Amino acid sequence: MGPQAVTRHDLETALIEKCWKEPEFKKTVLSDPKGMLELHIGQKLPAQIKVFIHEEDANTLHFSIPVAPSNLTELSDEDLERVAGGTDLVYTAMAIVTAIVSAAGAATGSVAVATPTGAW
Repeated sequence: MGPQAVTRHDLETALIEKCWKEPEFKKTVLSDPKGMLELHIGQKLPAQIKVFIHEEDANTLHFSIPVAPSNLTELSDEDLERVAGGTDLVYTAMAIVTAIVSAAGAATGSVAVATPTGAW
């Protein structure tokens, strides 16, 4: 049996909890979010990938709208739910990387993204 799939929600929850408990970790995440994600998943992300961390306050809410999949009309309701709501981290990362690479005109094959190697 392989490792349990980590959802985006699981990853975000672990990140938030650790940031709340460890102020120095939070400073590092805010100053180098891409580096922290690369450390967590155990591999470098493509240079064109950007990672942003936004810190809310009592007067601000942040929402993120993911890139729409290119095969939006071909997705089942279950697939749409994974993309829009309970998104699987690996599925999202692959979709984002593929969309960015395709948009840059550099995509010629599949993109592989490793699953996270452990907790933050």
